[in-house]
Amino acid sequence: MTTATAKRKSGGSKKSTGEVTTIQCAFCSGTGRDPYEILSRLANCPVCKGHKTVPVETPTVVCAYCRGTGRQRHTRLACSGCKGKGAITLAGPTSPCPQCGGKGREPEADLACALCKGAGLLAKNPTAPKRKQRTASKDRAGS
Repeated sequence: MTTATAKRKSGGSKKSTGEVTTIQCAFCSGTGRDPYEILSRLANCPVCKGHKTVPVETPTVVCAYCRGTGRQRHTRLACSGCKGKGAITLAGPTSPCPQCGGKGREPEADLACALCKGAGLLAKNPTAPKRKQRTASKDRAGS
């Protein structure tokens, strides 16, 4: 599936390693054409714009919400979790999402999980600093 790898020069997501790789477009299955032929049978895929591949930052996991198809269930839309790519960037050690149980779907609706964004997994971040709890100071409370 991987065809090329390049270092990202600026910015980037804090979750990724900074490497960008290209994978086959999941929405059109690598054809470069609109799979539903809404406008025309020659219309380009709305996700890859006809290039047949899409760039993703590594490391990636298969989108649990669409199961890697890039398509939202019961619609002709690109997956709201992976944006039609079929893969989601998720770095480091992971654990199943406690909200959706690793399914990538909201428990009571057919939407991508709000906590894990459809990945079904959450990155563990043991090195993150703990938040300090704020307490009201006595001199401000009486004013």
